[in-house]
Amino acid sequence: MSLRRLLLAASCLAVAATAGAWAQNAPTIPAAAPPVPPTASPAGAAPEEQPPTSQPVSGPNAAGQPQEQPPAEGAPGAAASGGAEGASPVTPLPPLPPQPAAPRTFEDMKVAVLGGLDKVTGRVSTVEIPVGQTGRFGQLTVAARACRKTTPIEEPESAAFLDIVEAKPDDPAAKVFTGWMFASSPALSAMEDPVYDVWVVDCRNPATKAPSSKLPSGN
Repeated sequence: MSLRRLLLAASCLAVAATAGAWAQNAPTIPAAAPPVPPTASPAGAAPEEQPPTSQPVSGPNAAGQPQEQPPAEGAPGAAASGGAEGASPVTPLPPLPPQPAAPRTFEDMKVAVLGGLDKVTGRVSTVEIPVGQTGRFGQLTVAARACRKTTPIEEPESAAFLDIVEAKPDDPAAKVFTGWMFASSPALSAMEDPVYDVWVVDCRNPATKAPSSKLPSGN
């Protein structure tokens, strides 16, 4: 009986020694920390900033990257870059008011040169009428009251004041036009007639012939 007890005690000691050796050689596993419950943020509070990650950040605001400084005011680069970015829009200037036309100087001439058209036959004629006299074109009697022309240093223009009377065979004479006619703008003051048309060509002075000089004949 005592021998069995000795054998049982020895077996228990061997098992305990083996278990102690295994416990010393086994790796230690750290105990997991208990989960931390999320804390409720108060209403209206800003979200908590997340810590920066270890991934590289690209761009001008990357950590450790030198940031480009804006050019100083008055530097040469400021004018070049300011023209494309950040430049205030340029307000266009208002247009200049129209300048009044300078008055032109007219000189009185003695002869009115007129053009005439017969719309029935298509005949075109040129009539020269001295100022203060009358001329005829078909059934028209034209009286030149005045004829004026601008000076040579100004824009050319000729204007004549005319009285035009039409005398038809079966009707009494009737005045069809009275007023100024302008050579540069015939439609500005034109005569309205179904058969004839008259316009101003020029105003001039009559040509003067220089006296011929004769050498005295020798006796």
